[in-house]
Amino acid sequence: FNEKFERFSKSFIEQIESLAHIASEFSNFAKMPETVLENVNIQDIIEQSIVLYRQSEHTTIILEDNSTFGVIIKADKDQLLRCFNNLIKNAIEARSEKRRSFIRILLFCQDDQVHIEIKDNGTGISEELGQKIFTPNFTTKSSGTGLGLAFVKQTIESIDGIISFETIPGIGTTFFISIPLNGKQI
Repeated sequence: FNEKFERFSKSFIEQIESLAHIASEFSNFAKMPETVLENVNIQDIIEQSIVLYRQSEHTTIILEDNSTFGVIIKADKDQLLRCFNNLIKNAIEARSEKRRSFIRILLFCQDDQVHIEIKDNGTGISEELGQKIFTPNFTTKSSGTGLGLAFVKQTIESIDGIISFETIPGIGTTFFISIPLNGKQI
């Protein structure tokens, strides 16, 4: 009885902690921190995200930077970092168990915009789920809050950017982001 009670108690505490985390995420989403717009080198932000996830098991992340200069945009540095962390983490979690996760991030500038493509070779997203992925509270993960991609979309749009995606179930997903450049580039 004591062993069963201890296992049950531990499981119960873990579930409470999980619910507390979810409640905290909802609270944070509802009262987004004040946005502090500043000149941000987007290459630095993407590199920081890559460094965080590069050591993930069964994962290769490649950055293909086709810009010829420091790409400066007007954004909130912390929110932008959180966006790329979320997109890369989702790409890793989309991995098919049968193959290594390969994530290719392409960066290029065109028509006063910086364009970022984040492509994975994961399981893809069904058409039905694809219509909901940017909706707050929607998740396909048992431990997810459903706020990650909603936050990404909100952040990108708040700096006059655009985010979209293409997916092929069983092949992978690519997220496309376009953000206006901030004036003269270095």
